[in-house]
Amino acid sequence: MNYPQTFHIGFMQENELKVNELNLRLKQDGFKVGPPQHAHGYTFYVKAPGGFVVEVLC
Repeated sequence: MNYPQTFHIGFMQENELKVNELNLRLKQDGFKVGPPQHAHGYTFYVKAPGGFVVEVLC
């Protein structure tokens, strides 16, 4: 997994289930988001409105 080239903010979750739930919710809401991966944690990135990068991980 490569880190985004821009600054980003991360939101820690309690466990992988919570990461998966947020990933699915973002997909259902129309965001382009890849599946979580085991990298430096269980994580995925999503670009928020305005181009800001958000990481969700546990």
